[in-house]
Amino acid sequence: MARTKGHNLLKAIIVAVIPSLIVYALAINLSAMAGIKGILVIRDLAQTCDSALGIGLISNLGYLLWIATAAIALFTAYGTPTNSQHKLKELLLCGGWFSFILCIDDMFLLHDRYIGQTFLYVVYAVFAFLIVFRFREQLIKNGGEIFILATTLLAFSVLTDKFQRDLVDILPVKYETIQIFEEGVKFLGISSWFYFWWTTSSKFIRKAASHENR
Repeated sequence: MARTKGHNLLKAIIVAVIPSLIVYALAINLSAMAGIKGILVIRDLAQTCDSALGIGLISNLGYLLWIATAAIALFTAYGTPTNSQHKLKELLLCGGWFSFILCIDDMFLLHDRYIGQTFLYVVYAVFAFLIVFRFREQLIKNGGEIFILATTLLAFSVLTDKFQRDLVDILPVKYETIQIFEEGVKFLGISSWFYFWWTTSSKFIRKAASHENR
């Protein structure tokens, strides 16, 4: 028993504590190299900016939905026996890692500050089409219409974001109104995306459990 507990503790240190320590140290040191004080890195953004609770709320909820989607899909794919569902497991792996990448992009504004918007949007669109092409049968059986709804809303958000300056010139609306609309469509798209992968993961687990109980 003591040996098992010692092994579990060692594994936790190797898998969880050491990688977290490395990330923490890198964040502090790289920020210091960029001239950012360590205290600004570790403190909550709302606390640092002394902002009200509601500021950035929708954006923060979006991050949570992205990462929740990734966690659910990847946990299901890696933690559940495959059996005869290998193609559905591949779909969950693709969706989980894709959601994780989208979360990182959204959190760190990669498409706005570091990587060209057009390039990333094209890459995302191609990847989404590849998912549809490769897993069309699994999508049809597991609520593909929800997947299409989510991707359509997200695509509409991307197009609005890409051409919002032009829309302000064409339409009799303010830039702020376009922004509210764009972020609203995006949030609905993320929510629908989360719902699709959640329900698909649930079906996968139920089928795996049913197969194990036979």
